[in-house]
Amino acid sequence: MNNGDGLVLPVVVATLLLLFMCGFVVLLLVMNNTRRIRHRAQLAEMRQQLDRAVMDAGRESMYHTLQEIGRELHDNVGQLLSVAQLGLNTTIDSGMVGPALTTARDALEQGTEEVRRMGHDLNVDLWHQRSLVEAIGLEAQRVERVSRIQVDLTVSDTPPVLDPDTSTVLFRVFQVILVNALKHSGATRIAIGISTAKGIGITITDNGRGFDPDQVKAHAGMMNIHQRCALIRWKAECTTSPGNGCTWHLRPTI
Repeated sequence: MNNGDGLVLPVVVATLLLLFMCGFVVLLLVMNNTRRIRHRAQLAEMRQQLDRAVMDAGRESMYHTLQEIGRELHDNVGQLLSVAQLGLNTTIDSGMVGPALTTARDALEQGTEEVRRMGHDLNVDLWHQRSLVEAIGLEAQRVERVSRIQVDLTVSDTPPVLDPDTSTVLFRVFQVILVNALKHSGATRIAIGISTAKGIGITITDNGRGFDPDQVKAHAGMMNIHQRCALIRWKAECTTSPGNGCTWHLRPTI
């Protein structure tokens, strides 16, 4: 009887320990499952944010292109066609064929080329087919032609092909940086570099007036650039100071 009583306590303790261990294991499994569910939800939310950012970037990029094309149609193509019309009318009225007709013909050719180029820019299928480097190169040519600011593009080696989402967001970020330089920096030269030395990286440098980064750190435009880069796992770094121009470095975080 005493021996049986002596075994009760160890059995109870062992049972309690076993129940505790089972409960602890179940708790760990529940916590791990909860963590996995939370992680999947976070990944889904990040993907939704990326999808929204890509859609916004694509829409804004197209809107920006349409705005610029509208200005060029009004200021450039319209003027060329007006000159052509005036020259042809003058030639027809005078009944003479001379330099005026040649000038009119040249203006018509330039106007036709501008219309073709803008149609190329608006062709969505061509936009999806060309690479980020090609899109940046075309934008640099357009800016140099329209703004009369020297824009130099340097590409080292052959950059890797990026997925469409990353390319769309990066191109929109590039457009924003370029527009800010044109509007606010007073620059006469902009240098764009695309390097593959340590993985693809993009650098945009202007020789403008620069600014104090501490005073514009919370600016919506600056925050937007950083947030969009973060969504595609890139980072944007700005190096500038008053009187020393501005340089943006865009590169992957991994």
